[in-house]
Amino acid sequence: MKMFANINWKRASLLLCAILAVTATSVLADEKRTPTFLDTAKEAGFMEYILLLTSVAGFALCLQALVTLRAHLLRPPGLAAELLNCCQEGNVEGALAAAQGDPSFLGTVAYATLSNAQLGKESMEGALTDVGEIETHKIMNKIGILNLIAAIAPMLGLTGTVVGMIQTFATMSAGGADITADKMAKGISVALICTFTGLMIAIPLLVIAYLLKANMTHVIYEISNDCNEMIRIVTSGGEQQSA
Repeated sequence: MKMFANINWKRASLLLCAILAVTATSVLADEKRTPTFLDTAKEAGFMEYILLLTSVAGFALCLQALVTLRAHLLRPPGLAAELLNCCQEGNVEGALAAAQGDPSFLGTVAYATLSNAQLGKESMEGALTDVGEIETHKIMNKIGILNLIAAIAPMLGLTGTVVGMIQTFATMSAGGADITADKMAKGISVALICTFTGLMIAIPLLVIAYLLKANMTHVIYEISNDCNEMIRIVTSGGEQQSA
């Protein structure tokens, strides 16, 4: 009881009023807060949902490409060294077995190349070119899908924006004098959110697709050099040419 008697109730009441005032002000401010991106996206309509599904598909394929299209998976360093060593030792059968047991890009192309060792240099080079083009197409097709999604996303966003602007102007024409500047601004912002979403999908996908293509081009060039070196060693009797 002494503890409660020592409390300055006047100051406590003022403090409580101040807390309630701050709380009420924050609640009112929250009610009048600026709409967030998610709030605006919910009002953007069906095109925004299509863009969100496109983004999920695009970034899922992007993640798959980043996981599967890695240099050490397409061109295992140990396999490249083993194939060259076997060819230098004249053990074409050993190199052929090593290539056959590896499903990588290098293993597939090397197996096709070495399978034609008895038919001469031209046959080996022809097999390298044919199988190399097939495997390269498989890789570039994955990157091409990313580029396609990156190209479509801004178009879908622009479509959503055009639809939203048509609806906004239709509402303005039907509203007459009741249409105010804030209502016009809200309708336009809702329409433009689709274009923003499309650009946010396209920009990272374009960057990742470009980096992947540059990396894959380098890896394919190294694999081609490996196979051409094997052709030179096999056709020259097991002697590796100096760089």
